[in-house]
Amino acid sequence: MCVKISHRWLSVFLLIIASLIAPSSSADNTRVRILYFSSFPEIMQPATRPGLAELATAIRVERGKNPNLIFIHGGASLGPSVFGAMDNGAHMVDILNTLNPNVMAIGKREFSYGYDNFILNALSASFPLVTSNLQDARTGGVIDATYPTFILQTGDLSIGVVALTSANAITEYGATEARLLETTSATVQAAEQLRQEGASAIVLLADTDFDDLSAMRADGTVDVIFYTHNFNNPQSLDRQGELLTEGALDGKIIAVDLWLEANDTGTQELHTSAELLPLSNYDRDNTVASIIANYRTRLDQLLGPEIATVGKAFDTLRSNIRSKENAFANLITDALRQEVSADIALLNGGTIRGNADYAVGHKINRGDIQRELPFGGRTALVRMSGDQILSTLEHGIECGMQTDGCYTHFSNLQVTFDSRKPKGRRIISAIVGNAPLEAGTDYRVATSDFMAGGNDGFDYLGTAEKIFDHGTNRVIWTVVVEHIERLGVIAPLVEGRILDIAADNSAEDGND
Repeated sequence: MCVKISHRWLSVFLLIIASLIAPSSSADNTRVRILYFSSFPEIMQPATRPGLAELATAIRVERGKNPNLIFIHGGASLGPSVFGAMDNGAHMVDILNTLNPNVMAIGKREFSYGYDNFILNALSASFPLVTSNLQDARTGGVIDATYPTFILQTGDLSIGVVALTSANAITEYGATEARLLETTSATVQAAEQLRQEGASAIVLLADTDFDDLSAMRADGTVDVIFYTHNFNNPQSLDRQGELLTEGALDGKIIAVDLWLEANDTGTQELHTSAELLPLSNYDRDNTVASIIANYRTRLDQLLGPEIATVGKAFDTLRSNIRSKENAFANLITDALRQEVSADIALLNGGTIRGNADYAVGHKINRGDIQRELPFGGRTALVRMSGDQILSTLEHGIECGMQTDGCYTHFSNLQVTFDSRKPKGRRIISAIVGNAPLEAGTDYRVATSDFMAGGNDGFDYLGTAEKIFDHGTNRVIWTVVVEHIERLGVIAPLVEGRILDIAADNSAEDGND
């Protein structure tokens, strides 16, 4: 049977077929949009602050508008957090699997609950996790369930991803099973390999402690640098020399467009543009909001009951916790020392993470304490000589001058020092109870398992004799909860446990 088709309908038919098999337009395929977000480990946010549910909506909206969209997560989000101390960050992997990033950088905070727990989280992730400068120290190869680099192919562009993890993953977060590669050589080698594999552009994801990698962007090693947003980083984005300073901590997503354009010589040249997308512009995604609500309900049931009332205002502000004596830190170290019947207690300020103010009358609950001590660290007891304790205290003083997390708080100690003196020789006197600290005398020192492992520069604690006694190996936040429950009303004080005579002299000079 022969069917006659008019020329008009044949033309229409051929146009339809051509539209179905023709490649996408040049404009669609040569432009890629990257959405970047990081530094969001905590689901316990105030109701008025936008978060991961709004991020989910932003990703969906942008994917609808941009056929070549890539969502890159900069890391610093598996911990520390209130719920993370209970499930080692697994709940955040659950949420991130729903957000479905194309790739995620491995930052130091991903090791908040230990090296092995990180690997378990990486195995549970439905997205690739990348570190280009950390290797497994035992094998000398790639860390299990991770990638050293990654290529994202979308449209006509191939985006190569290099990720740098801070050395503090090892020194601060205790990932001693990993070894660190030198920053520049690791980046150059990774970028060259990605170029050879056909990458049109190289994106570098830098952890929180990298604040200036512009030389590698300027010399063409990489094209765009996303800095994991942190309190101290001066920028959040370097796109071919154009900088942004805001990011996730300001409630904003960074959006970067990349495209190739022919120059005067006919060579394809990379171009970029950027904008900030406020999370507050988007509604909450119901699926992610429901997951978060479920976790929050479980947290409220576990941590909601009130345990004490604040009788004197205090704070746990980051700048204070890491630089000077703090009333709440005094309370914690007292509880730690009493729990294991130690002569003194030492605890690094980076353990305390709440960054909060507590007014008189505030009802303290378990959630407050979990928020302040989110790492899930355990009590430890070691034996140290007086001179080892002095060296440890000197290290803590140096940390305080840098506003670092290794600044040391203590119990049953009174230390006088002079910040004008050289590093390592600043302490003038140290009193244990009512007697001078004796260099040749051994003392029972209460601390955390993290510090007793020699992390954060606490070498003498790492080599000290471990004592296993009543109260050791208990979760520190539960010890503090029990201590506060016994008190009923808490009114922690700054008692003059540490005194800088240089600061006192400066204050007196200013009053003359």
